[in-house]
Amino acid sequence: MKLKYSVLILVLVLITACNKEEWLDIKPKGKIIPTNVSDYRLLLDQVDGSGSGFPKISPGFGETYANTDYMSDDFTINDNTSSKFGAETIRAYTWDDDLYQPNDEDSDWARLYGQIYPTNIVVEEIMDAENGSDQEKFQILAEAKVQRAYSYFALVNLYGLHYSADAASNPGVPLRLDSNLIGADLSRQSVGDIYNLIITDLEESIPNLPEIPESNNHKHRPSKSSAYAFLARVYLYMADYDKALDAANSSLAIYNTINNYNDYGFYFDVLLLDQQQDDKQLLWAKKSPDTYSLLVASDELFSMYGDDDLRKKMFSPISFLFGIPHDGNALGYPYFNYARAAGFSVPEVLLTRAECNARLNNLDLALADVNLIRENRFKTGTYAPLVSTDKDEVLQIVKDERRIELPGNGLRFFDLKRYNEFDNANITLTRNLNGQTYSLQANGNNWALPIAQKYINGTPALGNNIRD
Repeated sequence: MKLKYSVLILVLVLITACNKEEWLDIKPKGKIIPTNVSDYRLLLDQVDGSGSGFPKISPGFGETYANTDYMSDDFTINDNTSSKFGAETIRAYTWDDDLYQPNDEDSDWARLYGQIYPTNIVVEEIMDAENGSDQEKFQILAEAKVQRAYSYFALVNLYGLHYSADAASNPGVPLRLDSNLIGADLSRQSVGDIYNLIITDLEESIPNLPEIPESNNHKHRPSKSSAYAFLARVYLYMADYDKALDAANSSLAIYNTINNYNDYGFYFDVLLLDQQQDDKQLLWAKKSPDTYSLLVASDELFSMYGDDDLRKKMFSPISFLFGIPHDGNALGYPYFNYARAAGFSVPEVLLTRAECNARLNNLDLALADVNLIRENRFKTGTYAPLVSTDKDEVLQIVKDERRIELPGNGLRFFDLKRYNEFDNANITLTRNLNGQTYSLQANGNNWALPIAQKYINGTPALGNNIRD
C-alpha cells in the first residue's frame, strides 16, 4: 500500500533547526496528503521510527522517555562502573544544569513532540476523511487524543515542577493543539493548562474506544481499559485520590488479569518476563527506547526483594550481563526480552487503587490489592499475606510495592516528586562519584529537567527552568 502522508514530526519544528524560520518550514513538497480513513489508521499504527517499510514520517508511538532512568534512587553509577556510561548519562545521574551541550538534541523532547504533531494532524482531519464509517473515525480521533495526552503527560512531568497548588503559574511545556505552526505561540503553558488538556482529551475519548485492544497485535492502540488506567495515573499525580480510585476501578472492571511469575521460565537464572504484545497483564504497550541500557540497581532497591520473591530474578550480576568485573546487579529481563515495558499494566492500576484506598483509610482494600500482586510474584507456597491496621504503615507498604513491581518503567522519578509535594516526604537524593558529591534537594527547582539550549536558541520564548 502506498503511503500517503504529508507530515513531518514536530521534532523538526522544535529541535533540529537553528532559527524559527527554519523550523516552521515543515511541509515537504511533492507528497500526497492522507485522504482515506485507512491512511490515518496507518499513521497511528506506526509503532516505531523505522516506518514499517514506509518512509519515516514520525518517531512512532511505541517508545517513550528514558532521561529519568538514572535520576531517581532506583539505579546507581559508581567509580568502578562510571567508565561504562556516556557523558550524557553521567550528567543525568548528577543532575547537571547542563544536561545537554549547546548543540545537543534532547531525544526525549524530540520523541514526544514528534508523536504530538501527527496526532494533531489526525485530530484536525479525520472526520473529513473518505471511505470510512463514522465509528472508525471517532475511534481514530479518540486514539489520537489519548496518544497526544500521553506525550504531554510525559513532557510536563519531565520539564515542569510537579502538579501543585501553583500549577496555574508554574511553567510547563509548549502546547500545540493544531498543525499550523506559522505564527504559532511556542511559549510554555502552565503545568495546570497541560493537565487540563490531558484530562479533557481522555474524558472525551474514552466513550469512543474499544473496551480492550481487539487483539494482541493491537496493544499499541489505547482502549477504554488503558485510558481509564491513564486517567487514574493522572489523578493520582494530582493527589485527587477519589477520582483516581474511580478511574482505577473503571479500568479493572473492564480488565483485571495479572500474570503469575511462577509460570515463567529462566534464561541463565534471569526471569524471562514476556512483556511483548501478548503479555496478559499489559493494557497499553509503550517501551523505553534504551532497551539494553545498563541499569544497575541501587543497594536499597535490590535489598527490598525477598529471596522467595521471583522479581529479584529480574536482575542479574553485571559481570554476567555486561562483562564488568565488579559487584552489582543490573535489570536483566529487558536484555533477553528485547523490550523494557513502560506502558500501562494491570499491576500498576492495582497499585494505584491500593494507594488511593490507603490514603482514604480503606486499609483492608489496599492490602488486598497488594497481596494479590505479591501472591503472583512469590514462589508457590512461600507467601504469607501482609497485614496491618496502621494507615501510615499500609501506605508505606503500597509505596514499597509500587517501587519493586515497576523498576525501570520511568515512574520512580515522578513518584519521588509527588511524594515530596503531597506527603512532605523531604526526599533529597545524594550521589558520590569520582570524589564529588552531588545532591538533588527535596522540593528544589532541579526536579524539573533543563531544556536543551539548542531549542532555546531557536525559540527564546521557551526560556529555561530556574536552577538551584
